[in-house]
Amino acid sequence: MTNTHTMLLATMFVVGCGPTFDPASLINTTRVVGARVEVEGAPDRASPVPGETANITWLVTAPDDLPPLGWAFTVCTGTTPGCETGALAQFEGTDSPPRLAIAVPSLDALAGATSLVVYGEICDRLDSSPTFDAQSGVPGCTGGGGTTVSLVVALQRGDDANHNPIADRAFAFDGEPWLAGGDPCVTGPRVAAGTKDHVLDNTTDGADRELYTAMDETPTRESLQISQFATAGKLTSQFSFVEATDTNAATTASVPWEAPAVADVPADGLAVTFTFVTRDNRGGTDWTTRAACVEP
Repeated sequence: MTNTHTMLLATMFVVGCGPTFDPASLINTTRVVGARVEVEGAPDRASPVPGETANITWLVTAPDDLPPLGWAFTVCTGTTPGCETGALAQFEGTDSPPRLAIAVPSLDALAGATSLVVYGEICDRLDSSPTFDAQSGVPGCTGGGGTTVSLVVALQRGDDANHNPIADRAFAFDGEPWLAGGDPCVTGPRVAAGTKDHVLDNTTDGADRELYTAMDETPTRESLQISQFATAGKLTSQFSFVEATDTNAATTASVPWEAPAVADVPADGLAVTFTFVTRDNRGGTDWTTRAACVEP
């Protein structure tokens, strides 16, 4: 993988004249597309209390099987990488997916900090290994090959807990129920190469958008952002949204998808994997996958 920088809280696109690029929703190389925070003993909660343990799992995906991974991370207080007050912890490993268990400091030790920042490097090249700079302690990959990632973990104060949304509620492909698991070239759904306007429906539950108290003390409801990825074909949008003002008990986010061309599909068919990453606006995250078969 060439050097890339993945920020999980925001994405910026620049559009202009020049060569045609693959859409950001296309998974044609190893990518880091999400991170989930789970409190030890309460995995549905994404907001650890000082003194608890926060378990973080990084979602790494690829067009085929994942390559061997190595990774290195540093944890600090605050919202930006750099550890001006010193690192709380450092982690290094080769597990896939990368997982960290972070002991959140006590309230006194946090000295007023309301969040932690986790930053590091995920290495996926055979000639690249995780490392820490001898002078600065900054995590990286030998040979420069890797993806730089960072995540802000908001700490819970009081009773205003933030729970992770549930990504896998109900899905439909062209109006038919779409279940997880199995070989889609055996069980379906199956579509012809080059066909267009297939509709992927993702039904969300209103309970996933919690009420909370905003900084100005007003009651506010979460919104949802759904990041959508496919290993082949073309999604018309990388993102779907459910707004905070939506009062429905269930809301379906739909995105059209175009199957890859005949020239890109082998004679025995092509299994396409779709990944859906659901985020609320406070640090809660969940993801799920679906698959479809494209026939020549």
